[in-house]
Amino acid sequence: MERSRIFLGLALLAIFLSSTTINPSIAVAPTGPAPVPGNLIPIPPAFVPIPSNPLPVVPLLPAPSLYSIDKVNSGLVASDSLTNETLNKQQLLSNPRYWTYGGSAQVLNTPYDLFKDSQGLHIGVQSLQNGSYTGFYGVTPNTNAKLFHAVVSTQPSTLPIMTDFYESGLYVQTAGIPNVNYVTCTSDTSFWGTSWAVIWATGNPFGITDYKVLSVITTANPTTADCTIVTNGNNFLKVYLDGGLVYSNSTLNLQMPGPFNAFLEPQTSYPSQMLYGTYKDYYAATDESIKVTNNPSLAAKVMLVDSTGNVLASSSVVSGNASLVIGQYHMPLAAYIKVYDSNDIQLASTKTPVNIFGGDTYSVNLNPGL
Repeated sequence: MERSRIFLGLALLAIFLSSTTINPSIAVAPTGPAPVPGNLIPIPPAFVPIPSNPLPVVPLLPAPSLYSIDKVNSGLVASDSLTNETLNKQQLLSNPRYWTYGGSAQVLNTPYDLFKDSQGLHIGVQSLQNGSYTGFYGVTPNTNAKLFHAVVSTQPSTLPIMTDFYESGLYVQTAGIPNVNYVTCTSDTSFWGTSWAVIWATGNPFGITDYKVLSVITTANPTTADCTIVTNGNNFLKVYLDGGLVYSNSTLNLQMPGPFNAFLEPQTSYPSQMLYGTYKDYYAATDESIKVTNNPSLAAKVMLVDSTGNVLASSSVVSGNASLVIGQYHMPLAAYIKVYDSNDIQLASTKTPVNIFGGDTYSVNLNPGL
């Protein structure tokens, strides 16, 4: 379908020059992710809840006055609720702003639709014939972010034709090389129902040559999933679905160096009606962990604690520093940052919950008011 980068020869360039523009300069949309062949993904298994661990609880003590905890670096790269305006297809294509729009639907001259409202960004696609894929997407500028998040919805939950498939997903694709390698958290809808899958695809500038199905999940609500992808494009990939860890590996050979593009895209081989993917709550961050530095000498651990005392994350202090993983949570994560000694005596705390993104750095400092 669309995995060829606009890279080699005038022939390829001519095919893909139907991209949208961003005023005042012209921007060519990157070549979007090719569809995952639907028959690669197993028939949806029975629903099994994603496991979650009960959270420990600590007392919410007042912040000691000796230290303050101050934010020194933000990890937020970009965010867009995608629900803050009402725009039609013509308005979005003529003034796309952060997002660029494109896809094989333009090249193949297949029907597609695009609009935004309070429910999110809606992208519709329709194939011309059974088995022939088409797609359309919104894509970010090149970014060095490592964490990508979106709430992805798909309709309907089944298709009437056994040979047709439809997918709607969040894709993270390399922009560092011409090859169209990517990872995705995507739905897969067929005659048998809807599954969600983690896919790793590799190829060359002209298309994908290998797909690896890393995880398949059937959710309680098969038409909507909260997807978070964390990757360095080299060896590390972690994917959370609805706040649960569904895939993690640090020994891969992903072959997708940064910078990256994040795509929001539906793709379909079903010709009988237009099918819509809906996307909202996009954000990207530099990491899935936050750092708390310059901890006092007696500090043994740092915790993130919500407003009811639940411990959301905890880390030992090593050489004055602590690193806390928050990729499984929706961001910004509202939490107190609390520092304890080895006897669980609170040494420092933020006075109120702070809004935290992955990649944030905080420093514990002597209170200058004392």
